[in-house]
Amino acid sequence: MNQNPTKKLNSSLTRHVINLHQLGYCHDFMPADRHCILCLQSGECFKMHTVHICLINCVYDHLKHTYQYIHTIDTEVGSRGLLITNGIMLLRPFKECTNN
Repeated sequence: MNQNPTKKLNSSLTRHVINLHQLGYCHDFMPADRHCILCLQSGECFKMHTVHICLINCVYDHLKHTYQYIHTIDTEVGSRGLLITNGIMLLRPFKECTNN
């Protein structure tokens, strides 16, 4: 009999993303350049100084074998979402982040 145990990969990362989606952080963001953040759903670019970026957690990514940093993004137009990177993008002091 072939026994192939199922591995749980990135369960911590997945759990954080699901929890944040339930809190309304449904968009996906990525850095466009040094000064802008891109919303993947709308294609809209936001200047870094106009968004609120909050570091939520750091989790180990078993697929990439690196640490991934989970950030929330709140824009001036009400878009809310996640930015997951291999580095910290913290624009405001950590104590100001209240959504973790």
